[in-house]
Amino acid sequence: MTDQEKFEETIREARAGSSLIALIELEALVRSSNHPQVLAWLGYCLAKEKRNYSRALVLCTSAVDTAPDDPDLYLALGRVYRLSGRRYQALTALRKGLKMGRHELLVKELNSMGLRKEPVFGALDRANKLNIMAGRVMTRFNIR
Repeated sequence: MTDQEKFEETIREARAGSSLIALIELEALVRSSNHPQVLAWLGYCLAKEKRNYSRALVLCTSAVDTAPDDPDLYLALGRVYRLSGRRYQALTALRKGLKMGRHELLVKELNSMGLRKEPVFGALDRANKLNIMAGRVMTRFNIR
């Protein structure tokens, strides 16, 4: 197996969720290559396996800064944000990646996170108490 084939197989494993196997191989690959894909998926694997969110976010954001037009990097960044409990940042990263081009895994990730309904009063902030209470009442009575 050539280095390129090993690289592609490792990235496929990380995308599919086999993060422990991918973590070991990506740590070896990062020593020889600072490819954005390697950095981003190493960050994801670190977040998933070791719960090292701060280092994972640094790796993913540096990868996105290096190649901002690659939707796969936004997928890794969004997953790291999601694992760290930052839902809003995860949605933002995933949507930004979707703007770069249609990517099935991005769509799946967004769908698994669910969609929020629009605020009842669009002129007000989502966190406004009036929007919160009106949304609860309307949902309770199946109006929206």
